[in-house]
Amino acid sequence: MRDDLKNVLTSSSTRIVVLWAEPTYISLILQYALYSDVLGPHFTWILSSSVSLRFYNNISIEKSIGILTVEPTAGNVLHAPISTTLLNDAYNIWKHFEPSKPPLEEN
Repeated sequence: MRDDLKNVLTSSSTRIVVLWAEPTYISLILQYALYSDVLGPHFTWILSSSVSLRFYNNISIEKSIGILTVEPTAGNVLHAPISTTLLNDAYNIWKHFEPSKPPLEEN
């Protein structure tokens, strides 16, 4: 990130950071976020892979509040039925708050 992380996050109304990156970069970015004081409890970080426990040795429990890991996985059944409730809810929220540029609708 070329801008100052703390300035970018604190001057924005967002309090959720989605970090989709390789595990090595996630640790580096979290270290920078810790240094910039933009981890918990004021920000929620959603990570795409787990973080080494060594990372948590460097921070207090209070700073780790709000770190959530969601790891992508491949489906094991082709054409398995899925629930679209969460996807539809996210789409409706997007349309409500960004009516001028909603995601593409399927016909």
